[in-house]
Amino acid sequence: MLTLVLVTTLGLVCGSMLPTSQADMVLDALHTHTTAFMYPTPEPNATEDRLHSSNNGGDSNPIVPDEPIILDYHHGPIMTGKNEMIRLNVVFYGTFSNKQKATLRLFFRSFWNNAVELEQNGYWPTAAKWWQITRRYVDLHKTPIARSIVPGGEMQDWYSQGKNLRQSNIQAIVNKAMKQKDIGCDARDMYLVLTSDDVLVEKFCMSMCGTHYYLFPSQTENAQMVPYGWVGNPGKQCPGLCSWPYAPGGFVKQALIPPNGDVGIDGMIITIANIIASMATNPYDSGYYQEGSHLETAAVCQGMFGTGSFSGYPGELLVDKATKASFNVYGASNAKFLLPWIWNPVTKQCAGQSCFSCAGIALESWSVCTPVQLTSLHPNINIAQAHRSSKAKEGSEVDIKRHGKTPST
Repeated sequence: MLTLVLVTTLGLVCGSMLPTSQADMVLDALHTHTTAFMYPTPEPNATEDRLHSSNNGGDSNPIVPDEPIILDYHHGPIMTGKNEMIRLNVVFYGTFSNKQKATLRLFFRSFWNNAVELEQNGYWPTAAKWWQITRRYVDLHKTPIARSIVPGGEMQDWYSQGKNLRQSNIQAIVNKAMKQKDIGCDARDMYLVLTSDDVLVEKFCMSMCGTHYYLFPSQTENAQMVPYGWVGNPGKQCPGLCSWPYAPGGFVKQALIPPNGDVGIDGMIITIANIIASMATNPYDSGYYQEGSHLETAAVCQGMFGTGSFSGYPGELLVDKATKASFNVYGASNAKFLLPWIWNPVTKQCAGQSCFSCAGIALESWSVCTPVQLTSLHPNINIAQAHRSSKAKEGSEVDIKRHGKTPST
């Protein structure tokens, strides 16, 4: 069905859309490109090795199934970028405060290896190192995902499509943005639409937190298919679904404190990370995904943020001792973020941080390894000891903390 649509739409111009009814039909059929809820509802007898996510009917379905997870490569393009970089073009749709935009811009600037200015940067978990996990995905020519994401153009859209959007309206917003000079149309770029908390989007908070898809190719402007994503602000509409664990749910009975002080924006960042990783590894529904379930690189690890995570429990996270905020990576200007674990196709496990310079030592958590031992974010703390005590020593800037209640064994 999808192949037929591709063949019959080659005459559309770059940045153009399918007819509204056809676009909605195609998008409705491709659940592979949506993110599940952040809130993983546990089954009564949930075990530590299974994760769940609420679906549209409110039931619990396993995100990590019992059968082995294999993200098959379907021989299509992945996002290798230009000069090892992917430009991320962003549309702010609706009303975002200056602080909200500043937080999101910091996140978008965090995927350079030198974005973090911390002392001994090599031993700190960062967004840039998290992104390096995607480098394990390669195309037919063994070319990996681009090394970095860099900020591209930006556009403010003041409700040009209204405040009640269908998926076809998201396409129209992307199409408008590509006509802006500093954004343009390039299949090597990512395009991301962010909607504010007063905008209603079809199926948002009902069965999805965000989506990614693509515009169809051009006859007159480079004949490209252009990948794009959309993420909504759940702060007012469904924080418990799309901002978890910054809202109560599962074994987290009390909401964790978001590192940037905004439940909606910090929740958006979790979903944005999910979307850009999935967009890079499966931009045209012909890259990496699990046959049958159509789960993508972040979806198979839904709800996992730290060591020991399971259904309804995010795992061990870092806690800022000053603000008590929970996070797992640093970004530009030492900003703090919570990023989801994603699938490592080499180890065939969910991973939270890449560690290519550690003499083959496998990294199993947000912490960064050295060739000698795993260490925490403070040079005087041994991470194994911190795990046993669930608490860092006095004088450290960051605590290692177990959030929520683990089920009795």
